[in-house]
Amino acid sequence: MKTHVVYFSATYTTRAICEQIADAWTSETQVYDVTNDDSLREVQIPSEDVLVMGIPVYAGRIPTMAVERLQRFKGQHTKAIAVAVYGNRDYDDALLELTDMLHANGFQVIGAGAFIARHCIFPQVATHRPDAEDKVVIDRFATRCHTLLMQETNHLPTIQVKGNRPYREPGKAALRPTSDEACNACGKCARLCPTGAISLANPPQTDNEKCIACGRCIVVCPTQSRNFRGEIYEGAAQKFNAAFGARREAEVFYI
Repeated sequence: MKTHVVYFSATYTTRAICEQIADAWTSETQVYDVTNDDSLREVQIPSEDVLVMGIPVYAGRIPTMAVERLQRFKGQHTKAIAVAVYGNRDYDDALLELTDMLHANGFQVIGAGAFIARHCIFPQVATHRPDAEDKVVIDRFATRCHTLLMQETNHLPTIQVKGNRPYREPGKAALRPTSDEACNACGKCARLCPTGAISLANPPQTDNEKCIACGRCIVVCPTQSRNFRGEIYEGAAQKFNAAFGARREAEVFYI
């Protein structure tokens, strides 16, 4: 059994959770990071292998560009594990959207989990998560999924996860990171931006139509110049922290 790990992970947390799940069993692993890679053509995952697919949740949905890239992975009644990572508010319809996409593309989802990570726009919410307690939950989820992987069956039930159809309307980023005087124009944020929203010739310049507020530029900036800032942001952060600061826990589902 070969494990195929596929993720869109702007701030690298979804990547870490998917890799932790895949590391729970001994298997050859093939990793596909589609965060910046739009070059992949259709990828067939054999029936004897397993897929671990992870996505971040933005405003209760999967980022549109992530959907386009993840659609290229096709199964042959291949068992799959679905992972959604969100910033403590809610994952709304994202996990359902992911399991629906996997089923439509030939996968049999045996386990699905919604896990909490630091919020990418308001990092005071769920700071330092996933923490030690979260990692125990992730390990337990992975162990249970591995047990299900070992079961020989050709007729698996359809997994039931939280969410609604039709899915909620996708939101558009209203707040976007900017640079300050610490920017040294190294261009790292521009090279690693998933949407190409930052000018390589002028890194402080951001295309607001392309930016999805994923936080990639913030976590890769070597001078910590990129960040969300300003009076409007500070006011929104205060309200968000008050509404969604209470700790939430992971939710997991199995066939």
